[in-house]
Amino acid sequence: MNKNSFEFFERFRNNAAYRDIDKPIIIADDLRTPENMGAVLRLAGNIGASETLFISDKTHEFKNYKINRTASGGEKKTDWRIIAKEDAILKDLVPQGYQVVALETDSNASNLMETRLPDKCAFLIGNEVSGISEDLMHQAKQAVFIPVPGPVSSLNVTHALSVALFEWLRQRNIAF
Repeated sequence: MNKNSFEFFERFRNNAAYRDIDKPIIIADDLRTPENMGAVLRLAGNIGASETLFISDKTHEFKNYKINRTASGGEKKTDWRIIAKEDAILKDLVPQGYQVVALETDSNASNLMETRLPDKCAFLIGNEVSGISEDLMHQAKQAVFIPVPGPVSSLNVTHALSVALFEWLRQRNIAF
Protein backbone atom coordinates (compact mmCIF):
# COMPACT_ATOMS: atom_id res chain seq x y z
CA MET A 1 0.00 0.00 0.00
CA ASN A 2 1.31 3.39 -0.91
CA LYS A 3 2.28 5.42 2.16
CA ASN A 4 0.09 8.24 0.86
CA SER A 5 -3.04 6.08 0.69
CA PHE A 6 -4.09 7.05 4.22
CA GLU A 7 -4.03 10.70 3.20
CA PHE A 8 -5.84 9.80 -0.02
CA PHE A 9 -8.74 8.18 1.89
CA GLU A 10 -8.86 10.95 4.49
CA ARG A 11 -11.06 12.99 2.15
CA PHE A 12 -13.69 10.22 2.27
CA ARG A 13 -13.59 10.02 6.06
CA ASN A 14 -13.93 13.78 6.39
CA ASN A 15 -16.83 14.12 3.94
CA ALA A 16 -19.51 16.08 5.82
CA ALA A 17 -22.39 14.42 3.95
CA TYR A 18 -21.16 10.96 4.95
CA ARG A 19 -20.65 11.98 8.56
CA ASP A 20 -24.29 13.10 8.75
CA ILE A 21 -25.99 9.92 7.51
CA ASP A 22 -27.10 6.99 9.66
CA LYS A 23 -24.46 4.31 9.27
CA PRO A 24 -25.48 0.75 8.45
CA ILE A 25 -25.63 -2.09 10.94
CA ILE A 26 -24.29 -5.54 10.06
CA ILE A 27 -25.87 -8.70 11.44
CA ALA A 28 -24.18 -12.03 10.73
CA ASP A 29 -26.08 -15.25 11.36
CA ASP A 30 -23.94 -18.17 12.51
CA LEU A 31 -20.74 -17.62 10.53
CA ARG A 32 -18.63 -20.78 10.35
CA THR A 33 -15.09 -19.39 10.36
CA PRO A 34 -13.10 -16.83 12.33
CA GLU A 35 -11.64 -15.58 9.05
CA ASN A 36 -15.08 -14.61 7.75
CA MET A 37 -15.89 -13.02 11.10
CA GLY A 38 -12.70 -10.97 10.81
CA ALA A 39 -13.48 -10.02 7.21
CA VAL A 40 -16.95 -8.81 8.29
CA LEU A 41 -15.32 -6.64 10.96
CA ARG A 42 -12.91 -5.23 8.37
CA LEU A 43 -15.86 -4.34 6.12
CA ALA A 44 -17.63 -2.77 9.09
CA GLY A 45 -14.58 -0.59 9.63
CA ASN A 46 -14.36 0.22 5.90
CA ILE A 47 -17.94 1.49 5.73
CA GLY A 48 -18.08 2.97 9.24
CA ALA A 49 -20.84 0.61 10.42
CA SER A 50 -22.46 1.79 13.62
CA GLU A 51 -22.62 -1.75 15.01
CA THR A 52 -21.82 -5.33 14.03
CA LEU A 53 -23.73 -8.22 15.58
CA PHE A 54 -22.74 -11.86 15.35
CA ILE A 55 -25.60 -14.25 16.13
CA SER A 56 -24.11 -17.56 17.13
CA ASP A 57 -23.66 -20.10 19.86
CA LYS A 58 -20.18 -21.07 18.68
CA THR A 59 -18.23 -17.98 17.58
CA HIS A 60 -17.00 -17.56 21.16
CA GLU A 61 -14.88 -20.66 20.41
CA PHE A 62 -13.01 -18.88 17.62
CA LYS A 63 -9.40 -17.92 18.25
CA ASN A 64 -9.12 -14.13 18.60
CA TYR A 65 -5.82 -13.99 16.72
CA LYS A 66 -7.53 -15.50 13.65
CA ILE A 67 -10.35 -12.97 13.81
CA ASN A 68 -7.97 -10.04 14.37
CA ARG A 69 -5.54 -11.11 11.63
CA THR A 70 -8.31 -10.98 9.03
CA ALA A 71 -10.01 -7.91 10.52
CA SER A 72 -6.80 -5.87 10.07
CA GLY A 73 -7.85 -3.34 12.70
CA GLY A 74 -11.52 -3.27 11.70
CA GLU A 75 -12.43 -4.87 15.03
CA LYS A 76 -11.32 -1.63 16.69
CA LYS A 77 -13.36 0.61 14.35
CA THR A 78 -16.87 -0.72 15.02
CA ASP A 79 -18.85 -1.69 18.09
CA TRP A 80 -19.41 -5.41 17.89
CA ARG A 81 -20.79 -8.18 20.01
CA ILE A 82 -21.88 -11.79 19.94
CA ILE A 83 -25.55 -12.59 20.56
CA ALA A 84 -26.77 -16.06 21.55
CA LYS A 85 -29.13 -17.64 18.98
CA GLU A 86 -31.92 -17.81 21.56
CA ASP A 87 -31.66 -14.04 22.12
CA ALA A 88 -31.77 -13.17 18.41
CA ILE A 89 -34.95 -11.11 18.19
CA LEU A 90 -34.03 -8.50 15.61
CA LYS A 91 -36.60 -5.90 16.65
CA ASP A 92 -34.91 -5.87 20.06
CA LEU A 93 -31.39 -5.69 18.61
CA VAL A 94 -31.82 -3.08 15.89
CA PRO A 95 -32.55 0.56 16.77
CA GLN A 96 -35.99 1.92 15.97
CA GLY A 97 -36.26 3.20 12.42
CA TYR A 98 -33.75 0.72 10.99
CA GLN A 99 -34.98 -1.82 8.47
CA VAL A 100 -33.45 -5.29 8.32
CA VAL A 101 -32.49 -6.25 4.77
CA ALA A 102 -31.54 -9.89 4.30
CA LEU A 103 -28.87 -10.60 1.71
CA GLU A 104 -30.05 -14.00 0.50
CA THR A 105 -30.83 -15.92 -2.67
CA ASP A 106 -34.47 -16.38 -1.72
CA SER A 107 -37.39 -16.72 -4.13
CA ASN A 108 -38.95 -13.57 -2.60
CA ALA A 109 -35.75 -11.52 -2.84
CA SER A 110 -35.42 -8.58 -5.21
CA ASN A 111 -32.40 -7.74 -7.33
CA LEU A 112 -30.01 -5.58 -5.26
CA MET A 113 -29.16 -3.46 -8.31
CA GLU A 114 -32.85 -2.64 -8.84
CA THR A 115 -33.82 -2.08 -5.21
CA ARG A 116 -33.72 1.17 -3.28
CA LEU A 117 -32.11 0.34 0.06
CA PRO A 118 -33.37 2.13 3.19
CA ASP A 119 -31.32 4.97 4.62
CA LYS A 120 -31.32 3.26 8.00
CA CYS A 121 -30.27 -0.18 6.91
CA ALA A 122 -29.33 -3.27 8.91
CA PHE A 123 -27.82 -5.87 6.59
CA LEU A 124 -28.44 -9.48 7.58
CA ILE A 125 -26.05 -12.07 6.17
CA GLY A 126 -26.04 -15.81 6.69
CA ASN A 127 -23.98 -18.87 7.20
CA GLU A 128 -21.59 -19.76 4.39
CA VAL A 129 -23.34 -23.08 3.73
CA SER A 130 -26.93 -22.88 4.94
CA GLY A 131 -27.60 -19.15 4.56
CA ILE A 132 -29.81 -17.19 6.94
CA SER A 133 -31.86 -19.21 9.40
CA GLU A 134 -35.57 -19.40 8.64
CA ASP A 135 -36.41 -17.68 11.93
CA LEU A 136 -34.23 -14.66 11.14
CA MET A 137 -35.39 -14.53 7.50
CA HIS A 138 -38.96 -14.13 8.75
CA GLN A 139 -37.84 -11.21 10.89
CA ALA A 140 -36.28 -9.29 7.98
CA LYS A 141 -38.23 -6.44 6.38
CA GLN A 142 -37.04 -7.35 2.89
CA ALA A 143 -34.57 -9.59 1.06
CA VAL A 144 -32.22 -8.80 -1.79
CA PHE A 145 -29.97 -10.92 -3.96
CA ILE A 146 -26.90 -10.09 -6.02
CA PRO A 147 -27.29 -11.11 -9.68
CA VAL A 148 -24.43 -13.49 -10.45
CA PRO A 149 -24.25 -14.19 -14.20
CA GLY A 150 -21.40 -16.72 -14.26
CA PRO A 151 -21.49 -20.50 -13.80
CA VAL A 152 -20.77 -20.24 -10.05
CA SER A 153 -24.06 -19.07 -8.59
CA SER A 154 -22.91 -17.75 -5.23
CA LEU A 155 -20.44 -15.40 -3.61
CA ASN A 156 -18.48 -15.73 -0.40
CA VAL A 157 -20.60 -14.19 2.35
CA THR A 158 -18.10 -11.37 2.91
CA HIS A 159 -17.85 -10.59 -0.80
CA ALA A 160 -21.63 -10.41 -1.00
CA LEU A 161 -21.72 -8.13 2.03
CA SER A 162 -19.16 -5.80 0.48
CA VAL A 163 -21.21 -5.51 -2.72
CA ALA A 164 -24.35 -4.70 -0.71
CA LEU A 165 -22.64 -2.21 1.62
CA PHE A 166 -21.07 -0.24 -1.19
CA GLU A 167 -24.30 -0.32 -3.23
CA TRP A 168 -26.02 1.16 -0.16
CA LEU A 169 -23.34 3.86 -0.03
CA ARG A 170 -23.59 4.53 -3.79
CA GLN A 171 -27.34 5.05 -3.41
CA ARG A 172 -26.79 7.79 -0.84
CA ASN A 173 -25.46 10.02 -3.69
CA ILE A 174 -22.62 11.39 -1.63
CA ALA A 175 -20.02 13.09 -3.78
CA PHE A 176 -16.57 12.06 -2.69
